[in-house]
Amino acid sequence: MEGATMFPPVLGGPPVLTPHTRGFIMLLVAAVTYLNYPTVDPRGRVTLVPESQIQPSYDFIVVGAGSAGCVVASRLSENPNWTVFLLEAGGDETAQTDVPLLTRDLYGTQYDWNYTTVPQPNACRATNGVCNWPKGRVLGGTSVLSDNMYVRGNRRDYDMWAARGNPGWSYNEILPYFRLSEDNETPKYRADRLYHGVGGYLTVGISPYLTPLANAFVTAGEQMGYRNIDFNAANQTGFMIPEATIRNGTRCSTAKAFLRPARNRPNLIVSYYSTVTRILIGEVNKTAYGVQFLRNGTYYTVYATKEVIVCAGSTNSPQLLLLSGVGPEQQLKSLNIPVYANLPVGQNLQDHAGVPLFFLVNQSVTITRRVYESGMAIFDYAMEVSSPLSDPLATETIGFLNSPYANPNIDYPDVEMLMCTSLPNHFNELQLFYIVVLTLHPKSVGNITLASSNPFQAPLIDPGYFSVPSDYPMLVTATKMAYNISQTPALQAYNSTLFMPLYPQCNSLPPLSETFWTCLVTNYSTTVFHVGGTCRMGPSSDPTAVVDPHLRVHNITGLRVIDASIMPIVVSGNTNAAIIMIGERGSAFIYQDYNVRNPTPAT
Repeated sequence: MEGATMFPPVLGGPPVLTPHTRGFIMLLVAAVTYLNYPTVDPRGRVTLVPESQIQPSYDFIVVGAGSAGCVVASRLSENPNWTVFLLEAGGDETAQTDVPLLTRDLYGTQYDWNYTTVPQPNACRATNGVCNWPKGRVLGGTSVLSDNMYVRGNRRDYDMWAARGNPGWSYNEILPYFRLSEDNETPKYRADRLYHGVGGYLTVGISPYLTPLANAFVTAGEQMGYRNIDFNAANQTGFMIPEATIRNGTRCSTAKAFLRPARNRPNLIVSYYSTVTRILIGEVNKTAYGVQFLRNGTYYTVYATKEVIVCAGSTNSPQLLLLSGVGPEQQLKSLNIPVYANLPVGQNLQDHAGVPLFFLVNQSVTITRRVYESGMAIFDYAMEVSSPLSDPLATETIGFLNSPYANPNIDYPDVEMLMCTSLPNHFNELQLFYIVVLTLHPKSVGNITLASSNPFQAPLIDPGYFSVPSDYPMLVTATKMAYNISQTPALQAYNSTLFMPLYPQCNSLPPLSETFWTCLVTNYSTTVFHVGGTCRMGPSSDPTAVVDPHLRVHNITGLRVIDASIMPIVVSGNTNAAIIMIGERGSAFIYQDYNVRNPTPAT
């Protein structure tokens, strides 16, 4: 059935672009460029260093200009006495990548690494067990491919990091670094200066465009007994029209937020379309002293006088370390890679598997293609007026809930629901919304390993979904909870009905039966981008740790990892805000370790 092909576009696969859609994108890009694109960010674009001007050495080499790498490069270059060389495999952002609603149209394009997992026996069966694994290959990294939600996670996540031997990472210690980045534009949250920041590089606010379903979702949560809260403040359990990293209705990636303001600093040098193939490590002194990278068909070797900082993300950071001789000894020797440090690189892969539930409503309240591909929507977006194209992936409400497995006496919800009002696929002429439901504390872990010693061959990604059997009934229960949300009076006012044609693997089963819900989890669960843990942070006494609390790689001098891969436990929610905080915290540690005054200290 045709419906079997729609899940990859919704939750991870490349879209199928019709001639009509291609024409729409061309018109959108032309309108934005003509009307106001130069004014979207008047500070201009990042300058690509000419190959002839690449120097033999820099103080710091930062690998990966993603959610963390852009932060690190920007912060380190605030010190005019340090030179910073930032390398990115992809290119720059465009008018198309700036459109919040059209995120899924970027999958399978030049902006995506186009990774897939190894076959999963208990997940993604609708696509033969192979799950799509979108990851940004562009300045800004996955902050360009994600849904832009600004979600920090739960206080207990960070307190557990600290309790596991990582001083400096408790919630009270990292909260100032969330504030440091943030320029909050939502009046009722902006005023709360204990939890929110004003004047930072990262613009945070609520979408200027919302459908009537946004408030209906919040009301539905209240009817289920949950409060309407700010889940980035004192408590997380509840429902909220979420904030996102958007600026003037456009995406505010970390490249736009952190790199563009720094573009004229002479000590920040950016080389994109540059793929790092190896970190250079001394055989005797075990010190990282540079990198090798490929740009335009030519290999370059550049040296670091202070450090190499890997910010390539939870998939590519472990891949690069492994290729460079840092990782499990047995794996490296099997590929004839010299071993410089025997560390559990690539292990502890954690993710929140999610399941989408699709619902049909009886009123014209969703963002259909007819709505967002209209001339008025394009004009309003280009003129920075409220437009459906400004709605970040149409994720209009987020709820954090307690399943029967959660402890109701503490604020540590174990279920997240993302309520979305637009489908970027061939069903989007129907009035459909969907809820992506996920469990926040799965016990299953996976790993990243090398397929070969070839740096251009994709790594083997095994998220290990449901490898711990107890995770399975947990997600089944959470899926039922999402259905119960749809049955509240607030959503039944729109006659919300589960749309069975989108479940060809399961629609022969008794609707709403235990076997039906189990079938949904087995066939349609997939990643929702919340990946981390593959270069785990911990003290030297922790055999599962790759980096220390200052994010320095154990047993290797001059090498750090600063990105989501260092998370001992993946945070309870969307990860982009936490990764930006990790970039801020890691940068501050570097200033501290070199006994240099931090030009922008967190307060």
